[in-house]
Amino acid sequence: MDVVIIYNGLGNQMSQYAFYLQKKNIDKTTRFITLCDTHNGLELDKVFNISCRETIAQKFLYVMFRLLRFQKAKIITSPVKFILGLFNCRVVEENFNYSFNKNNLLPSKGITFYLGGWHSEKYFLAVKEQIFATFKFNEPADPENMAHIKNIKSQNSVSIHVRRGDYLDTGNYNLFGGVCTENYYQAAIDLIETKVNNPRFFVFSNDTPWVKANLHISNVVYVTGNAGNNSWKDLYLMTLCKHHIIANSSFSWWGAWLNNNPGKIVITPGRFLMNDENTDVYPESWTKLSDY
Repeated sequence: MDVVIIYNGLGNQMSQYAFYLQKKNIDKTTRFITLCDTHNGLELDKVFNISCRETIAQKFLYVMFRLLRFQKAKIITSPVKFILGLFNCRVVEENFNYSFNKNNLLPSKGITFYLGGWHSEKYFLAVKEQIFATFKFNEPADPENMAHIKNIKSQNSVSIHVRRGDYLDTGNYNLFGGVCTENYYQAAIDLIETKVNNPRFFVFSNDTPWVKANLHISNVVYVTGNAGNNSWKDLYLMTLCKHHIIANSSFSWWGAWLNNNPGKIVITPGRFLMNDENTDVYPESWTKLSDY
């Protein structure tokens, strides 16, 4: 049995659940458990009506996973881990470059817990239609977002996602924070303006004042108000845009990936993490700007 761990924010949860769907298609015994105690908590159920009700079996798997990961009280946990190891119970943790490893799709003997982001589309491209059917949003009904929806659909809309906030924390900054620079965004905007006739930019950010002060964008709409438990509405609006300038974030990654415009242009940074030398997180059809 394979068990996929669902955790972190909505974008991560979507990648992990997509990975789960692919593995479930390969091996029907595949399960998932949730550890969502950060950001806005578990959102798959609230946003996509995915049943995440915890069963007795999932509770048992949760305890087993915690035991395998627990590092303290080794005089007690070491014998338990040894016994679990005899039954081929283990944790596979994804490398921090997030690149595809075909071995992670193979069914395991015993019980294997998969802990990671699984952001490469190669992990779930084979079930693309199922993913599109699963990640269906309920259209927001509030006046502000309805107005955004109308404008996005009627123009050559381009989403720009600028993620700062938690990316500026010390630990996160060393991993993610210096990838999407001012130069990256400005080069991406300039490139879009050469490829798209009269683009209308829609900015989604957790630091709008910084965007206004540091990026030069004409014909722009700043989308604000969809914070906290309403953040998913920004993701939905992104999926409606015709083109995208994304951050090194699974949130805007999914906004671009779920856009079914066959002629879409998606511009990405050259890296996903600060220390990436090579990554296949971004699909090959997307445009990487590697020199920023």
